[in-house]
Amino acid sequence: MIDISVKAGAAAKQRDDAVVLPLLEGRKLTASGSDLQQATGKTLTAFLRKFDISGSFGESGTLYDVEGSFTQRVMLIGAGDEKKLTLQSLRRLASKAARALNKGGARDVSFYLPELNVKGTTLGDKVQAVAEGVWLGLYTFNKYQTKKEENTRALRSVTIMVASRRDLEDAEAALLRARAVCSGTLFARDLGNEPGNVCTPEFLGEQALGLKHDKLKVTVMDKAAIEKAGFTALLAVNQGSAKEPRFIVLEYAGGKQGDAPVALVGKGLTFDAGGISIKPAAQMDEMKFDMCGAAAVLGIFKAAIELNLPLNLLGVIASTENLLGAAAYKPGDIVTSYKGVTIEVLNTDAEGRIILADALAYAAEQKPAEIIDFATLTGACVIALGFQASGLVGTSDKVKKGLKAAGDHAADRVWELPMYEEYQEQIKSEIADIKNTGGREAGTITAACFLSRFVDDIPWAHLDIAGTAWNMKGTDISPIGGTGAGVRLVTEYLLNRG
Repeated sequence: MIDISVKAGAAAKQRDDAVVLPLLEGRKLTASGSDLQQATGKTLTAFLRKFDISGSFGESGTLYDVEGSFTQRVMLIGAGDEKKLTLQSLRRLASKAARALNKGGARDVSFYLPELNVKGTTLGDKVQAVAEGVWLGLYTFNKYQTKKEENTRALRSVTIMVASRRDLEDAEAALLRARAVCSGTLFARDLGNEPGNVCTPEFLGEQALGLKHDKLKVTVMDKAAIEKAGFTALLAVNQGSAKEPRFIVLEYAGGKQGDAPVALVGKGLTFDAGGISIKPAAQMDEMKFDMCGAAAVLGIFKAAIELNLPLNLLGVIASTENLLGAAAYKPGDIVTSYKGVTIEVLNTDAEGRIILADALAYAAEQKPAEIIDFATLTGACVIALGFQASGLVGTSDKVKKGLKAAGDHAADRVWELPMYEEYQEQIKSEIADIKNTGGREAGTITAACFLSRFVDDIPWAHLDIAGTAWNMKGTDISPIGGTGAGVRLVTEYLLNRG
């Protein structure tokens, strides 16, 4: 992560390699742009008349060696209609500018994007969004490329400019929030992008143990400990793999002693071939991302540690591979879960809910205040919501409302699906308590119905991140690969809750 700081000062007096100024639709300059225009003999006016830049969102133009200014270049980046601006707009603009300058040879730059008017936000919100845009947009994962293009003039630092020194305290606090949130998100991205031969259940356990804090306790159970504890559903899915499973428990004591924790539960399928119900070959390589629920939990814990969140957290991750082998569990098998609920296996590729059964039951046993789980659970969720929002199902209106608000603010969005009692009929089994699939209809909802059998009466929300956990096209703030979905969402939720 490159260095980002905050400062107050006029654009014409900055000595950085570049100054980034927003340009509104209709070639309208903001306050800092107007000040620079006055200080430089109206050079910007001439530039805008001669060049095809109108202020449309995302377009940009750069002036070099502007007379009357200390900076080497001025980048004007189109912000579009100011009435339509959101915090996500700021993230995208910051990312676009940072990427362009990173390739263009600017080392140290100043951003004046927070002076844009975004309805219903504070200066701190805008500073945080700009910082997030830079950090998230510059992310790369190229550790396995033996020949990397060396950019000796890559972007080194960004200064986010505010109007007054009186704003610096709020801006610095916002920057600390952004740093922690991005640190957790990038950690989750890294975990998701690791190949399956590296990111094994054992590796996930090691990453959890690597989170160090005096308020954090991490327990990683190997197969023998899992057998002793009785996590039999996890063991059933693991039967086809030569890699041992792991059951990971994280306990963060940031709140008052005795306060019930918020439980975060993650699906950690480090590779999912579907088992005996094998997946098609096309895009099977992407099944390394099936542990992104676990990555989200670990990313949130990393952010919580950096923020020193004043609440108690419980993290539970069940991790295994789901492969074909002589001992693999089969369609038609009956699996007994940790809770004692029996499961008829109709499809071995509906394995995520099976391992989550043990993780959720264990979390509920600890009597948390609420449970939020994260899972790349159903292809049906991708069909329903695409790649723009995670599916949300649950039993607590309060938790769901908080997640919706946090998701909208962070642009790590959710959309609620119903869980009417009638849907429970689809997972009834004739020979066991429940079956692990309810058929094609309402697949995301019936998967949530399955999970609901293991949370007791604890307030609970389920996040299906199958469509949001990775993106093979990339976006402005997330290059191709893992996105870290859920980290910014739930960190924002916890900040509001705390």
